[in-house]
Amino acid sequence: MNPFWGSAQLVVSQQTAASLVQDVLVGSGVTVSNIQFSGTAQMIGSFNGASSNIGLSSGIIMSTGRIQDAVGPNNSPSKGDDLNQGGYGPLEQIIGGGAETQDAAVLRFNFFCESDKVQFKYVFASEEYPEYVGSEFNDAFAFFISGPGIAGNQNIALIPGTNQPVTINNVNAGSFANFFVNNGNGISGGGSSVQFDGFTRPFIAEATVIPCQTYTITMAIADVSDGIYDSAVFLEAQSFSSSEVTLEQSPSYIEGSDVIYEECGFNTITIRRSGQTNSALTVPLEASGSATYGTDYTNFPLSVTFQPGQDAVSFNIVAFSDGITENGGETVVITYRDSGCSGVELKQLTFFIFDPPPVLDINPGSTTELICPKQPVQLSATVNGGVSPYIITWNGFVSGNPVTAYPDSSTWYLVSATDQCGSVITDSVLVDIPGYIPLRLYVTEDTLICRGEIAFIGGNAYGGRQPLFYTWADIISDESERIVQPQTTTTYTLSVTDSCGILVQKQITVDVDEVHALYTVRYLDHSTIQFIDLSYEDIVSWNWDFGDGSDISELQNPIYTYSDTGTFPVRLIVSNQDRCKDTVQNPIKSFPPFAFYIPNAFTPDGDGINDSFSGVGEGFLYYEMTVFNRWGEEVFYTNDYDAKWGTGPRGVLDRIPIDVYAYKIQVTLPTLEKKDYIGRVTVIR
Repeated sequence: MNPFWGSAQLVVSQQTAASLVQDVLVGSGVTVSNIQFSGTAQMIGSFNGASSNIGLSSGIIMSTGRIQDAVGPNNSPSKGDDLNQGGYGPLEQIIGGGAETQDAAVLRFNFFCESDKVQFKYVFASEEYPEYVGSEFNDAFAFFISGPGIAGNQNIALIPGTNQPVTINNVNAGSFANFFVNNGNGISGGGSSVQFDGFTRPFIAEATVIPCQTYTITMAIADVSDGIYDSAVFLEAQSFSSSEVTLEQSPSYIEGSDVIYEECGFNTITIRRSGQTNSALTVPLEASGSATYGTDYTNFPLSVTFQPGQDAVSFNIVAFSDGITENGGETVVITYRDSGCSGVELKQLTFFIFDPPPVLDINPGSTTELICPKQPVQLSATVNGGVSPYIITWNGFVSGNPVTAYPDSSTWYLVSATDQCGSVITDSVLVDIPGYIPLRLYVTEDTLICRGEIAFIGGNAYGGRQPLFYTWADIISDESERIVQPQTTTTYTLSVTDSCGILVQKQITVDVDEVHALYTVRYLDHSTIQFIDLSYEDIVSWNWDFGDGSDISELQNPIYTYSDTGTFPVRLIVSNQDRCKDTVQNPIKSFPPFAFYIPNAFTPDGDGINDSFSGVGEGFLYYEMTVFNRWGEEVFYTNDYDAKWGTGPRGVLDRIPIDVYAYKIQVTLPTLEKKDYIGRVTVIR
């Protein structure tokens, strides 16, 4: 077993030159002999480039060093080995300038072609990219061909569309850059699968030859001036080929091989040519066999022409029904007489024409009886006749046979079969559930209530297999109906199950509508009040009771004047468009007309006569009084009308010195108007 190198990238393996040429390189239309190789065994082998960026999937690699050094990643700018091998004179003649070669790998063999062209695909790679572009250090390679009609050794490793040889100086990032792949420099980064710093895109080498004449090709690559900085050439597997014509057939049946049936399907015949396709080619065909051309089957062209660039021509053959039973069928033979180097080679394909197939027939099976719905039942049809394999489809199922059904009730199932001729047949089969009526549940409609009201909900089931069992999702109950009083919109789920285990569920939504009664007031004077509605939502009616026995008001924001003073329970009842109601009641005060008096002296001596000081009056909401001494210091403060300065035990009163004090009194009227009083009061003993 040969060693191999590479991991999930470029893979290389040593192999003998003879096996590489015979088993790897050579394709159709070419015969090789006299295979020779000079160089060490380490310099030639096979490669697999499917997981690399080399551009070729597999083939032969020849290197000026060890082939395993071609395996990536590109982590060196100068990968190479001096193997102390000799050079190759014809390469030195191409280079000129007295350059010397060494570590040469040279593969030589003889060949002849069935046609007038030979070609193969290759890639040239080197570690001398990019440092030595434009220098004399250019590793050399060439493909020399010699033989009849070719003067001397002709190098066919040329840049496409030119007569220039492929070299490092000719194909690089600055010259014919579209043919160049930069694989990194091996220092600051490079490709992960191939070690070489640069290589060409795949090229095709080709030459015109005389069919059946022997030619010699020499594939050579060598280091120039030194034995390091390796280079390599990659040759694509089976690409060393010449044009060849082949015949193929493909009957239209899925499992068709070499048979077609009368009035059923067709056979696609494809004529292919390999190798060069840049010129037209006419291929004569012959029809033979026990079937009659043009009578038992369609006429096919007895001459097909490939246009330039075309590599395949196809046509279909259909068999006709002749009404004659022909056991074993009839044969059709299509022949191409290929004038090869060893004489005429008959390239043939044969197929059979059989009588029309039996009429397509389908048996869907017999009626199946079930006790309960949803039980599994296998539906299986048997198909005969026609041409298999069949496409069997049960209505409502993905294509297939058999299928498993779970019927809800007695059901007819339709099945169809299509054969390879395109014939279609249908039939049906009954799965019966005697006496079973599908379980249905009917529930009360969704309803709307006002908050605080009750709703009657539930349902009744019909059909199914008795007895039936009811359940509610939110409570433990086997009743089918119930009374609910939700505070917010709620959805209730009622389920019914029959004795077959069939479950049906329905939902009932009770929407809860609610309104909120709310108001505030604004005094216009001491006894005249505007009532301001703040109720929500979507209020359409208002009912005001002002608490004094007067008439009811239905205005949204009424104004009312009380005829007497006092506190009255004012009630508001509101309702929305769904007639949902809410009530709010607040105590509202009617004040007397405003009056206010402030004394100018008092005697805090505890005798019960004129012992305290405050403002005196009525018809106001709020009261606030502050007293200051002559130095502006606060000596008393209250916001309570009933709290007076000068009240308290005797010892407290004795601490109020005889003097003149300043006061500030502020009262707030029901209309929220503020009145300020500033003055002096004298303490007398």
